[in-house]
Amino acid sequence: MNGPIPTRSPRRGLHLLFALCALACGARPASALELCVQTLGDLLAGLDQAGQFQSDLSGTVTLRLVAQTYGYTGFRQITQVNRLNLLGGYNADCTARTVDAANTVIDGLAQMDLQLRHGGLGVTIEGVRFRNMKQLLVYDIGTCADYGRIVTMRRSMVDTDTSAAQAGFSLSSVCGNVVFENNLVRSRGGVTLGSSPAVFASEVYASNNTIVQSQHAGLQLYRGPDSQAVGFHLSNNVLWNNAGEDVALAANSWLPTVHARHNLWQGTPLLQLATSAGNLVADPLLGANGRPAEPASPAINSGLNTPPGGLPGVDLDGGPRIVGSAVDRGAYESAVVDIADLVVTTAADSGAGSLRQAIIDANSHPNASTVRFAIPGPNGAILVPGTPYPDVLAPLRIDGFSQAGAQPNTSEWSNNASYRIFIQRSQRISHAFRVPASAAASVSLQLDGLVLGGFDNAIVLQGGSGHAIRGSHLGSGFADFLDVPGNLNNIAVGGSAHAVSIGGFAPADRNSIAGADDIGISLAGSGIQHLVVNNLIGTARNGNEARGNGTGIRLATDHSAVIDNLISGNTVGLDVRGSNAIVSANRIGLKAFSICLPPCTPNHALPNGDGVRFAATALDNLVTGNTVAYNSALGVVLAAGATGNRFSSNLAYQNGLRDFDLLQPAGMNPIDSDVPLVTPGGCGNANCDQNFPALAAAAGTRNAGRVAGTLSTWNGVHRLEFFAGPSCGAGGQAGARRYLGSAQVTVAGGTLLPPVNGSAPFDLPIQSTQSLYGTWITATATSPSGNTSEYAACVAYACDRIFAYGLDTDAAEVCPPID
Repeated sequence: MNGPIPTRSPRRGLHLLFALCALACGARPASALELCVQTLGDLLAGLDQAGQFQSDLSGTVTLRLVAQTYGYTGFRQITQVNRLNLLGGYNADCTARTVDAANTVIDGLAQMDLQLRHGGLGVTIEGVRFRNMKQLLVYDIGTCADYGRIVTMRRSMVDTDTSAAQAGFSLSSVCGNVVFENNLVRSRGGVTLGSSPAVFASEVYASNNTIVQSQHAGLQLYRGPDSQAVGFHLSNNVLWNNAGEDVALAANSWLPTVHARHNLWQGTPLLQLATSAGNLVADPLLGANGRPAEPASPAINSGLNTPPGGLPGVDLDGGPRIVGSAVDRGAYESAVVDIADLVVTTAADSGAGSLRQAIIDANSHPNASTVRFAIPGPNGAILVPGTPYPDVLAPLRIDGFSQAGAQPNTSEWSNNASYRIFIQRSQRISHAFRVPASAAASVSLQLDGLVLGGFDNAIVLQGGSGHAIRGSHLGSGFADFLDVPGNLNNIAVGGSAHAVSIGGFAPADRNSIAGADDIGISLAGSGIQHLVVNNLIGTARNGNEARGNGTGIRLATDHSAVIDNLISGNTVGLDVRGSNAIVSANRIGLKAFSICLPPCTPNHALPNGDGVRFAATALDNLVTGNTVAYNSALGVVLAAGATGNRFSSNLAYQNGLRDFDLLQPAGMNPIDSDVPLVTPGGCGNANCDQNFPALAAAAGTRNAGRVAGTLSTWNGVHRLEFFAGPSCGAGGQAGARRYLGSAQVTVAGGTLLPPVNGSAPFDLPIQSTQSLYGTWITATATSPSGNTSEYAACVAYACDRIFAYGLDTDAAEVCPPID
């Protein structure tokens, strides 16, 4: 999909809402440009802005599309240097939004070819209908400016109503995960989802989509040659009336790992399925609009409530994603209720119509139950339990957003949800909700749209599986006045509880978890496959004020993931004690956003005490694409004994003491012996005391140069990563403010007797979309066994003066720099 980068058209008139320094939707301190798109010219110019650097840091461009039709027949290929958010459904001046993909239409008139080349910086498309496109391609450029950023398309439509439209449509990434949920695809070309990770394994999540009427395969899956492992998770999708197979491998694809759960399709796919559970071959009885017939469709109330990656909080139309006993398959949720729909009508703590009685009744039902609220009054109610609510012993969902006036969050970076159900006490009792260790694996608890405060443990999950906590606020930090009481611990997961989801990829799923005296989220016990994603941990609901927990997240279990959270304002941000976890794309020590109109200097800082701690028991974890900055003490610190922890493309800078420290000793470690068996301290030291590269020089032009040095360590192929920072920090380590790329070097010549390190001289290229002049360069090395070093002693980036004599291109790289 690579091709020439087109000349950008002149800047058109943009309706600028505001330019603010922000951290929205990304792991980087960002300058976020938000544009109100009112005309086709605004849309085209806004897309061009995604390919133009906004300030001195990688940023975010958000296009707010006014609900109307934008017709265009041209070609647009954008090579992004910013994250791009393309959001539909706004009113005329972009002050209000109703997400309905049918009302914001980009009409390609059978000729438009739109290509977004994201380079790992990420894309979010929500609430947009693409009609009669020639091509719609979202992909990267083969190299990653960042890792861990998610490519997301949700609550959108792609359709063709003319045979002239070829309608090629694909989303892919080599740099991070892909999320495709709650979409309706009626495209002649179907949809292709792809991933070709060159460095780290990745996941593709396709949940609750309706894919119909393709002239080829409905859904094609692509894994690039020689790529790392790719897991495709297909859950709750409806695929019907496609001319080819419903699910197939794309041309030239390597074999991926495909997990298919609770999909409804016309025929079982011929490709190999690593997991096949709950899938159904049956006519979904879809209408012309893609909705299932009520109540007869087999798609209704038959899906999986706990798919990998979590369940979307709302459906394509924005309604509740679960109404009956189970989620519907496909993009739409019906109004069919097939369970005991338990309605809370009073704030009283017992008796008919109370929440306590509803839980008692739910425990007596053999199947799942949903608790809804219809308490009289315009502002909802405060429920004050005298004792903990009964243990949950049967599948149960408690939906606080069902109360009149309640609305889920719509903000991309904060939590602006309107809550109407508050459960709190002025004097603490042991807990509000608990799933006991004795609960069967089939028992799940789902909580949506609640505010909880005044408990030792607001939520305790010790048994069961597939629990979900979404769109809620736990602890203090709810408001400046009449705040909610804090909890000792907000969420405590332990025992055998399995596959707990806290948050979700959509804004409506985001929790704000704050003000716990001890721990915001504690994940412990024997359960695995927990997911903590897209939450505010330790801040007020605006994401900009500290309401810290003692520890934001304690990850003391294995095979779990902490992704895309804001973790700030805590004594300790993230405490990793388990193994084989993924920690990716989190912002640790920063604000959600920072308003700053030029020429002021933005204040991004919202520090934790320590950003991330790895205990001695933390083994073989993968840490990618996080930003750890402004923390008062340590940025990232690994205790002696923590080994096999692989770090890639993380940015750690401007932390109070040290940015990245492997113990022992504290501070910059010497370059010493890495020979097995004779390494000082052996692998008893953090990450086996892996040596960092010794940098000799860095020089070049404004945006590209070379770094020379030597890696002295044990033999084998090692990965080097390079970074730039504005200063050389404490101990001579440059802060990693900007990721510059990676390369592999082969270390050779080491001997056991006598014990001598091997070495690998290198002279490698680096490049950046921002100026390298005036920066300091640092690097890390990762061994074949996955141990990543500290940052290297930094060297100043020097100007290569050969370019001062006109020997370059019209870009006129000059020395000294003129930026």
